[in-house]
Amino acid sequence: MKVTVNSSSKIQRKLVFWNRRFGDGRSAALRIFTTGIDTMKRIALFATAVTLFNLIASSQEPSAKLAVFVSIDQMKAEHLERYKNEFTGGFKRMLSQGTVYTNADLNFAPSETGPGHATLGTGCYPWKSGILANDWIDPKTGKNVYCVEDSTAEKAELEGGGMSPRNLVVTGIGDWLKQSSPSSKVIAVSVKDRAAILMGGQGPDYAFWYDRKTGRMVTSEHYTRTIPQWVKSFNSGNWIDRNVPAAWTKLRSEEVYSKYGPDELEGEMKWDGSTSFPHMFQPSIKREQIITSPYGDKMVLDFAREAVRAEQLGQRGVQDILCVSLSCTDYIGHAFGSNSHEIIDQMLRLDLELGAFIEWLEKTVGRGSVVVALSADHAAMPLPEYTTTVDKKFSRRISPKTQINPGIEELNRTLQKELKTTEHVIQSNAFLNYSAARKANVDSIALEQRIRKEVLAIDGFVDIYFRRELLDPSTPDRPYLGTFRRGYFAGRGKDFVVRFCENCLVTSSSTGSSHGSPYRYDTHVPIVFWGNNIKSASVNRFVKIVDIAPTLARMLGAPFPASIDGKPLREIAK
Repeated sequence: MKVTVNSSSKIQRKLVFWNRRFGDGRSAALRIFTTGIDTMKRIALFATAVTLFNLIASSQEPSAKLAVFVSIDQMKAEHLERYKNEFTGGFKRMLSQGTVYTNADLNFAPSETGPGHATLGTGCYPWKSGILANDWIDPKTGKNVYCVEDSTAEKAELEGGGMSPRNLVVTGIGDWLKQSSPSSKVIAVSVKDRAAILMGGQGPDYAFWYDRKTGRMVTSEHYTRTIPQWVKSFNSGNWIDRNVPAAWTKLRSEEVYSKYGPDELEGEMKWDGSTSFPHMFQPSIKREQIITSPYGDKMVLDFAREAVRAEQLGQRGVQDILCVSLSCTDYIGHAFGSNSHEIIDQMLRLDLELGAFIEWLEKTVGRGSVVVALSADHAAMPLPEYTTTVDKKFSRRISPKTQINPGIEELNRTLQKELKTTEHVIQSNAFLNYSAARKANVDSIALEQRIRKEVLAIDGFVDIYFRRELLDPSTPDRPYLGTFRRGYFAGRGKDFVVRFCENCLVTSSSTGSSHGSPYRYDTHVPIVFWGNNIKSASVNRFVKIVDIAPTLARMLGAPFPASIDGKPLREIAK
């Protein structure tokens, strides 16, 4: 048997492809070519290896035609556990039939919507994706930058515009799929522009988000100049008028809610003068109000149905991806807290909506042809008033205006005197005036040590991490340094980031709650995989949301960059 150099090279290239797709097969096969055995034995062994790898490849050939990547904005992992006995729809089905990761985490800070969705979509932490916050201050210009703003992205047919993934510096799962399968389609939808855009990656077919002023789903010319007819039909169908009732009322009986805590609680936002149900919709502002109710998510899921139907997702002989970010849990959680009756009702209604959506997908795409990956961009701190009143634990609000800013301003005045400068030493609560320190013969480390001492004396601060520490891997480790490091992008980062005390909500508002910290209540999120060939299992090992994108890519047979931070979850992607 004669083997030419060209054929051997071709075989090796094929093995490289197999390794990228299936793991460690290449190294085993290539060792056949580098051993000291004679050529004929080498050929025989290689033929055996090819047969074996063909069997492996065929056994792992992607069978799911549609991957549905669902992010529930501000969903805490404990929501699935706490209310599991109340679920009857999609959550119940996924929990009982899917693989549930009970110890999943962001593993970076700050825990915000932009970084969370970029991490979900790309498998990269913010230190690589470039999306380090919802907003940041450009170190060069001093101007505020919104994570998906793009002045060059024109409106599409006079709507939307101004947004694109231009600030995202890596590719995402949709890009990986389309690179290996150009005829595949990738569509991302959400109420929030940043959620749809950052999950969708650099070049999805479409990304659509909600315009609360017009009540319509919009996009920008980054994606298309011509709005598809199915989108126009959806927008002209008066969805809000047809589907949103006069009031948001409780889905179930009062007993279901009251066992988890009170409906009325100090610290909750007042809706039309009251914090308790029912919540009346005002016709003049209903388009705005629905995003702080379950109906905004219901609208997005109905819009997603139209995308599947009109674009024939999962029905064209190739793999497609539908990214769906459901934003209303975040708006409701910010307003009423993560343990409120409003959140309970949101979970119950979302359970039913997701159940109906999954059933519809099975009928439309085919039973066994759909896989769903569910997670969240971040969790949230409980309402401080709930923690102190119901849980009887420490928690408090810290006012920036009265408790933080005066201390920073006083420190700045002191540093100005010490450095004999009229310039601000602490600028925009983000940058340090190192040049003023140099003029006063104070080196950068001495300046930072001085600032650290004074900042940590201000009530609420427990640590400060300077740019040098975040970028220098030789910096001695201390609590949460690695968490903030993974969330820090050098070209857009501040000169320092701070960590506030645990269970301390830094806010100018007397109501509502938020997120952003490195603490577990902000970073512990669900990860659930459900669908074709996925086993029913509960996995308690520590996993991260960066692992979801490469897992889905492996399931779809799409090679992904070796440089990403995530790894395929072994329980799902063999």
